[in-house]
Amino acid sequence: MSKTYTGIQIGESSIKMVQVTDGVATKVAVEATPDNLVRDGHILSVEAMGEILKEMAKANQMKCRNGAIVLPSEICYLRRTSMPYMTIDQMKLNLPYEFRDYIHSDREEYTYDYAVVGEEQDEDGQIQALNLIIAAVKNDSIEKFGKIFNKAGFKLKIALPDAFTFRNIIREYENKNDSHPDAYCIVDMGHSSVRVHLYKGSVYETTRIIEYGGGYMDSLIAEELDIDTHLASSYKIKNYNNIQESEVCKDFYGKLIIEIFRSINFYNYNNPSSDLKDAYFCGGLAKVKPLMNMIQSTLEVRCHSIAELMPESGQMENMEMISAAIGTTMQ
Repeated sequence: MSKTYTGIQIGESSIKMVQVTDGVATKVAVEATPDNLVRDGHILSVEAMGEILKEMAKANQMKCRNGAIVLPSEICYLRRTSMPYMTIDQMKLNLPYEFRDYIHSDREEYTYDYAVVGEEQDEDGQIQALNLIIAAVKNDSIEKFGKIFNKAGFKLKIALPDAFTFRNIIREYENKNDSHPDAYCIVDMGHSSVRVHLYKGSVYETTRIIEYGGGYMDSLIAEELDIDTHLASSYKIKNYNNIQESEVCKDFYGKLIIEIFRSINFYNYNNPSSDLKDAYFCGGLAKVKPLMNMIQSTLEVRCHSIAELMPESGQMENMEMISAAIGTTMQ
């Protein structure tokens, strides 16, 4: 029996909505986010966002009401850890203390979850410890998404950190391809930041965040041409007067590539056994050809579009933009 979900990703620059059946996108909608509606991953108006999603679904005839939301990294914590072997009830009781260096407010204000990715055994084969990926997100953030979905006519079924959406894509790719990389780097080049996610197989390892992205490029273009950032963004997307080839943009590309290079090298230094040879790019900046050409000629890893991990949907337009929304429906 086929499974159909509507995956949604809400960013500061754009809102992505994808109807997905068994991992394959069948309907897609991408719209610009209104000004001052999303800030640092937080949605500032439940009513306004709910109405936008409702109109997007109606206009694009997305009738599946089982909804899945991508949780932005700004509002959730995600980390690797190891804990002594214990029961599920004991695990749930102890999870909040694993975030003591990150969460300083009332721990009861957060929802916690975990996934077991490995075991440590003694000489007799008895499990002594569990290797985990653990996550925490504020209760009111989940409640807000629930209200937004309800207003838009959806039921919130899945809420997934962005790094896990790509984990799902990798897992599905490996299930369908016997020949695949042993390690992956997913570079999500978004509007407010660039996130470099690292994986061993489909197991999430870590994320390094570069604190600027497409929005910073817009501001550089705006300053160079003495125009507002909205017009600058349009110039960037359309490559008006070859603005993507300008010196101010090339300087930005070089700065960004250095940070991506450092992120990959830092991971390899701390994981000397890593066999990381492939990086996959998504996000709005992945559609800027001069940037991608410079990345491919500079980085020491093989560079790909995220579409290569999604063969059924890989030819669909805007795959670099909608990959996370698709991945969240695969949970």
